[in-house]
Amino acid sequence: MAVWEYIIGSALIALIKIVCFILGYLTIRLGYQLISSGVKGEFKFSASFGGSKADLASVSPGLLFVLLGVVLIGYAMWVDKAVNQTVEVGRAKMELPQGAAPVPGSSDMPAFGKSKKEIKK
Repeated sequence: MAVWEYIIGSALIALIKIVCFILGYLTIRLGYQLISSGVKGEFKFSASFGGSKADLASVSPGLLFVLLGVVLIGYAMWVDKAVNQTVEVGRAKMELPQGAAPVPGSSDMPAFGKSKKEIKK
């Protein structure tokens, strides 16, 4: 069951990256169409993050769309998204007295690839 979870997780990460790439492309294309059609409009955009401050002022709203599309594609392609897989391995419990260890070749020792008849010989 754990293998299917890993496959589904990897597929969902790939889907997220593809969707972000397509949305970023469409946003950049919209910005290009706004620039090429000559749409004018003044805007001021400012942001502050972690003590850093950025201001963006433009006469063309198409530049904002191009910038947002590039940021979206950059986020989708370069941010690491991890898929964690846990595997539980079942093991037969061996009841041994405290301090005792199984002797190789004995019937208490699990045999890998050999039948019990081969071990007793």
